[in-house]
Amino acid sequence: MKSRALFSLTALSVFVLSSCATTAPSTSAVTAESTAPNIIFMIGDGMGFEYISAYRYAISELGQDELAPTPFDDLLVGAATTYPDDDTWVTDSAAGATALATGYKSYNGAIGLDTHKNPQQTLMERAREHGWGTGAVVTVQVNHATPASFFTHHPSRSLYNDIADSYATQVTNGGWSYDVLLGGGYSYFHRDDVNWLPQLTEQGMQVITQLDQLDEIQQTPVLGLFAPKALPLAIDTRTDRLADMTQHALRLLDQQSEQNGKPFALMIEGSMIDWCGHANDIACAVHEMADFANAVQVVRDYMANNPNTLLVITADHSTGGLTLGQGGEYAWHTDKVMGIQNSFEVMAGELAKRPRSEWREYLTPVLNLPLTDAQWDSLMAVQLDESVQGRERLYPIHQALLAIVTEHTRTGWTTSGHTAVDVPIMAAGPGADLFGGYMNNTEIAKALLKLVR
Repeated sequence: MKSRALFSLTALSVFVLSSCATTAPSTSAVTAESTAPNIIFMIGDGMGFEYISAYRYAISELGQDELAPTPFDDLLVGAATTYPDDDTWVTDSAAGATALATGYKSYNGAIGLDTHKNPQQTLMERAREHGWGTGAVVTVQVNHATPASFFTHHPSRSLYNDIADSYATQVTNGGWSYDVLLGGGYSYFHRDDVNWLPQLTEQGMQVITQLDQLDEIQQTPVLGLFAPKALPLAIDTRTDRLADMTQHALRLLDQQSEQNGKPFALMIEGSMIDWCGHANDIACAVHEMADFANAVQVVRDYMANNPNTLLVITADHSTGGLTLGQGGEYAWHTDKVMGIQNSFEVMAGELAKRPRSEWREYLTPVLNLPLTDAQWDSLMAVQLDESVQGRERLYPIHQALLAIVTEHTRTGWTTSGHTAVDVPIMAAGPGADLFGGYMNNTEIAKALLKLVR
């Protein structure tokens, strides 16, 4: 499937207005006699309530009587805590995902283990045990914290090679822990010490490395590794890569279900909402939210034709302490946010490799903000340490860009890390009534696990 261009502000608003009502939420109960529903569990990594607000304002037209609706609005049923089982209230993605996958709190960094480092059964493992199809779609590497916590068990999220090895190892005779696994992470499966790809192919796994190859895949199992590590950011590619991968994953799992008569469980992560939050990059965050929202709409369209499907959406935590309004000014300038053409990461990288005499020419149409002479002077005064490599070297440029965007858009941030605020719970379909009100994040997993039979 060809990637769709990310819609402009006006076009995206029209899309949302015309499509949000495709599937009305259902809160029908699941009884012991009813057929178990497909489970689609969507996680916006770092997506606190404030990110949904930012997305809604960004696609709305200032001055109109009403805000543009989003695919999230009629799905909201509650809120969840996110704290881990250690000496802090602030979780990382590994402990957050472990809670959402297993129903057990754990320490920050844990992958599918409880606080005592005992493996706990995950939603995907239970689904596999009952013959269900399983899968995950992410925009970071498939061996990152969130997907890893649904399929593997490791004492540390940083054991990327070990997690990749777990994915490559069959867990049953002739079968892996997943039927569909799509995201980045090619470099972890094709390493100097081991290249899993020929062995996987020989054993019957379809391994693809280009997104457009998904059009050619007609059955499971499939492992899609579409970048060495994470996929490029949505703002830098102007594509709906999460929505596209979601559509293919649903097509393949649905086809498998028709063949074996069993439901499926699919985890979909809007992974890089979190990365934009860590970078305090508001334009980046809004574009990741747009891609996640489009993936939600893909799922809702699927549910319209497959009503025995439960959709649950939440976040593992929020990131960055995002505020819409900053510096005492009662304003948040979405037109300026939406005018920014690239992420801080891309802009900083481009500036670092150009002579300073070219900075203004490059940055003016990309940043698309009316910089004052003082702001240009502060940017040009940035000092780079040539002895430092990678993102660390670009940090001074990043901070200068952040200060400029903050002043022009009035976007505020309190941290470059995670926060302990509550996050939304959204649900529709059979069993949605189980997720209403205020919940601990572990209760979400426990309710989902009970539906697998």
